[in-house]
Amino acid sequence: PEVNPDEVLIKVEAAGLCGTDIHLYDWADNIVKEYKPVLPLVMGHEFAGSVAETGAQVDLFEHGDRVTVFPVLYCGNCYFCRSGQQNICDNRPLLGLGRDGAFAEFVSVPARNVYKLDAEVPFELGALSEIACVALHAIDRIGLTGGDSVAVVGCGPLGLMMAIFAKLSGATQLFVTGLAADRERLEVAGRLGATPIEVESVDPRELILGQTEGRGVDVVFETAGASPGVIQSLGLVRKGGRISILGQGHDSTAIPTAMLSFREMEMIGTRAYTAKDWQRVSRSLLAVADELKQIITHRLPLSRAEEGIKLMKAQKALKIILQPAR
Repeated sequence: PEVNPDEVLIKVEAAGLCGTDIHLYDWADNIVKEYKPVLPLVMGHEFAGSVAETGAQVDLFEHGDRVTVFPVLYCGNCYFCRSGQQNICDNRPLLGLGRDGAFAEFVSVPARNVYKLDAEVPFELGALSEIACVALHAIDRIGLTGGDSVAVVGCGPLGLMMAIFAKLSGATQLFVTGLAADRERLEVAGRLGATPIEVESVDPRELILGQTEGRGVDVVFETAGASPGVIQSLGLVRKGGRISILGQGHDSTAIPTAMLSFREMEMIGTRAYTAKDWQRVSRSLLAVADELKQIITHRLPLSRAEEGIKLMKAQKALKIILQPAR
C-alpha cells in the first residue's frame, strides 16, 4: 500500500485470528451493521511487525523498529477522543473491517496508532497485543485490586487472557467456567492457575460459594458473549460485587434488574481499549510471556488462513497466528 505523510508502512511478521474475523467471514449482520465493510477487503487487526517505511511527517519511528498497532482508527477530535476514550469514538473504523488490514505482507497505518515493542517480545506474542489490551482495559474499568476473588465466564482466547491478567493483577482466587466441549480449554485454564469448572457436570455457583465462605466472588468477567453466560455471572458474584461484560453477544438477555438492586451489584460494559492501554502493552506482554505461549495453538502460513478460520469455527484451536510468506 502507499504510505501517506502521517503513516507508517509495517512489514507484518505475525497476525492473530480473532472471533471478529470469523464473524466478518460469515458476513454476520451485527458486524456488517457496525463496521459497514466494503469488499474487496483485506482482513486482520491483531498483528505485530517491523517498520518498513515512514511518511514524511513521521519522526518517532525508524526502519526496522519492532511494533504493534492499535487498530481502532479513532478520529482524535470528538468528545470521547478528547476525553481519552478512543474506544468509543464517534467515528472509529477498524483495520481489517473498515480499511485494509494485516492479513497481508504489508499494511500502512497512521503513526499515532503504532506502538513500539521491546526487543524481547517475540512477534507472535506481539500479535496478542490487541487482545491483551482488551484485558488490561477491562481490569481498569472494573477496578480489580490485589485482594479480589475473580471468576471468568467463558474459556475462549479472551476468557483465558482475562484469567492470565487477573492473576497478574493479584487475584486471590481464580475460577474459569466452560462447557463440556471446552474440556481442553479448561485444562489450559487449570495450567494457568485457575480452578476450571465444567458447568454441565458441576454447579458453578455451588462450587464458588463453597470456596468463598458463601459470598461469591468479588468480580466476574463475562467473556462468552452469550445470554446464559450473563445469567451465570449474576449467580457467581457476591452482594456488592462487580460484573464486567466483555462478550459481545448477538442476542438480547433478560436481566433480573431487581436482583441487581437488592444485591447492590454493578454491571459494567467494556469495549476494546484506549491509548493508555497500548502505552503499557509491551511490558505487560513480557510479564506474562510464558502464560501467553500456552494459548497459541496453531501457527499457519497466511496462505492457509481459511483453514485457520475453519479450525476456530470448529473450536479446535485457541489462538491461531498467521505468518505471511516471504
